[in-house]
Amino acid sequence: GKAWGALAMGMGSRALFQRAQEQAYFVDAVNTLAQGRLVPVPGGVLIQDGTKLLGAVGVSGDTSDNDEICAVAGIEAAGLKANAG
Repeated sequence: GKAWGALAMGMGSRALFQRAQEQAYFVDAVNTLAQGRLVPVPGGVLIQDGTKLLGAVGVSGDTSDNDEICAVAGIEAAGLKANAG
């Protein structure tokens, strides 16, 4: 859900989390359209090669901040650019 939301919205899930804090009705409406697949908390990170968007990765299992740290570390270990939002 973290990766799906990041990719669908074109921003890391940290940015989605911030938007959910500021515009809860908007994010709720988008998540309704997405049939509940969007998880707007840190841990969903876009994968980029330069400016080209390749996909996204989502990590869950610890705190959202630690999930995001793991996602970024994996992406960077592959020599790619991480965009957490």
